[in-house]
Amino acid sequence: MTGSTRTSDSSSPTVFARLLSEAGVSDTRFARQVNSRARMYHRIELGLARTTIGHWRRGMRPRDPMVAELAAAEVSALVGYPVLPADLGWRGTRFGREDLGLHVADSPGQTVRTLAGLSGRDMRRRDLMRDGTIFVASAFAEPVLSSMTGVIGRATAGAGEASANSAAVIRDMTATFRRLDARFGSGEIRSQVVAFLHDRTRAAMQGSPDAELCSALAELTQFGGWLAQDSDRHALAQRYYIQALSLAEHADDAQLAGRVLAAMSDQAGRLGHRRQSLSLARAAVDRVGRRATPAVAAMLHDKHAWALARIGDEAGCASSLAAMERAIERGRSGDEPAWAAHYNAGDVAECVGHCHLLLSKPERASEHLLEARQRQDPTRARTRSYAEADLALSYLRRDSPDLDAALDAAYRAVELASPVSSARVAEKMRELDGELGGHGDHGDVLAWRAAASPVLDRYPASRADSVGQAEI
Repeated sequence: MTGSTRTSDSSSPTVFARLLSEAGVSDTRFARQVNSRARMYHRIELGLARTTIGHWRRGMRPRDPMVAELAAAEVSALVGYPVLPADLGWRGTRFGREDLGLHVADSPGQTVRTLAGLSGRDMRRRDLMRDGTIFVASAFAEPVLSSMTGVIGRATAGAGEASANSAAVIRDMTATFRRLDARFGSGEIRSQVVAFLHDRTRAAMQGSPDAELCSALAELTQFGGWLAQDSDRHALAQRYYIQALSLAEHADDAQLAGRVLAAMSDQAGRLGHRRQSLSLARAAVDRVGRRATPAVAAMLHDKHAWALARIGDEAGCASSLAAMERAIERGRSGDEPAWAAHYNAGDVAECVGHCHLLLSKPERASEHLLEARQRQDPTRARTRSYAEADLALSYLRRDSPDLDAALDAAYRAVELASPVSSARVAEKMRELDGELGGHGDHGDVLAWRAAASPVLDRYPASRADSVGQAEI
């Protein structure tokens, strides 16, 4: 029963060895505790020996899936967050779709433990949430309902200076990471953000997270979800978003909860789940209500307008765009959250342009996207590149296409995208490349394609469309 089989050889320590070292547990003690667990839960004498644990450290794995489950459960108990056999490279009894992170917890402590497990697995497994695990649009239903009905447990108001300092560090680091992401894309910083998130959640497990700490962790976790989404890791992003929503609700932070719901809407829309995207966008606006500051209200109406444009609701989209413009015209209030500080008139113009393009109004789209070119923050390379690509598309989709103007915008898009590692930008560039295919024999088009190839090659096979179709 306790026999082992060999995995691929490696000179580096195995995940199992690293976790046992992290927990500070000897092979003898671990074998004793797994044997005790087997007696308690299965009423069997496993007879696991110290030498077997040593084999596992060096890359062997349990032959019996039940033994793998028992050992993984003991590792989980030692490190304080969920570890599954698959995380250790083993096959357990529940092999198949993983649901870690797809549910909301009753208490802040439980949510933090789930998030520590999720981020820990993300750090250790490069292919986490790729093989056998998919984005499930319906999985948003329970968290959203819990958010809208207020049934998620609230954290305490405040736990002292140490917690406040920890929250301040998290917010400052998140703001720094956001600036880097805007310039260079998710691919450059995601691993550092996940490591920081794991470290902060492990620290939060040592006590009882208060509302301020939950809010700061929610902000960081939402950003981690966005980075996973922008890296085309949609199943992972979905789980981060769900945990971010839970933390925002633990903190009773309505504006941040709305921000997370809007992020969920954006992800669902990109994957082709248009009705779910609209429902999530409306939930975001409703969750915040009249408590939204001007920039937050504009951000939420922005995502609502996108969702309406995707389903072709021109009147509804116009109404949401008008609400967005009214919100931004109110000016900034003194209590705008830091995560909304970047939103500006350039974002408003971009949103209007993108929506008109989705509604097959390319001339009006061009007008607003040209305005965005003048208004947008020059350091935000990804959003500017995306807008220039849509501007090029607007010129190509006119009744009388303007190829020269389209190529001018297309080259601007490539130049802006050159330092950016972003699946979202690569997907938009691929859309533009396909549109230019109708002019494939034109010398300038061929030259643009050569210039764009390095950007496209960073994400050579975008999975967003195929994932969305498979899961509708």
